[in-house]
Amino acid sequence: MLDFFHFIYYDLLYRPVYNLVVFTYQTLPGRDMGLTIIYLALLIRVALLPASLVGSSSARRVEELRPQLEKLRRMPEVGRRRSLTKKLLKQHRINIYATAMVLLAQVIFLAILFQVFQSGLHHDPSELAYFQVDGRIDTTFFGLFDLAERNWWLPLVTAGALYVLLWLTTPEPEPGAKLSDVWYVIVLPLFVFGVLLLLPSAKSLFLLVSILFSVGFFLVGKYVFRVEPSLGADPE
Repeated sequence: MLDFFHFIYYDLLYRPVYNLVVFTYQTLPGRDMGLTIIYLALLIRVALLPASLVGSSSARRVEELRPQLEKLRRMPEVGRRRSLTKKLLKQHRINIYATAMVLLAQVIFLAILFQVFQSGLHHDPSELAYFQVDGRIDTTFFGLFDLAERNWWLPLVTAGALYVLLWLTTPEPEPGAKLSDVWYVIVLPLFVFGVLLLLPSAKSLFLLVSILFSVGFFLVGKYVFRVEPSLGADPE
């Protein structure tokens, strides 16, 4: 059983990500690890763009359906409530798992990327690489700082970008709303800042690029395409 899990993690996840990082590093002009992380972050977000589009569309529909969902939540019969909620979401083609899939894919990649920077890039590349690796792998970003080491300012910038994203995407609280209704807008960036302080700065850079992609994705959808779905009547 342990051999099976080792095969899943090491051969199907860790080695492919390691080789993707090294291959991108060797292929990009200048052989800069910072540019490698930026490129990979954008590559993953573009690859996940279909799921992001579905998740964004579903989020808008859920927001417009909020009054109907609130009415269903007040129903005393649990079975009927669940049945009508599923029916309502299916009727308006809402996929509540699309955003979770995007987040899960990024979390898995970040977890493996942590292991790559923690130990993989300091070992002989010939042990893990599928191809010939030329020379030493430099983990600095334009020679300014080492992405395999921690720093404080990149986590701070990342947390600030996350706050901006949450501020943009969180619906305006209704009159009389409590602070607890929007607490995560403040608490989540602080939590992320604290966690990133303990990790190699490569993770902060990857997350920062991904967050900036999300900000751009949101702004383009809101101000360029102005997609506002039209929803039907209340469920019976």
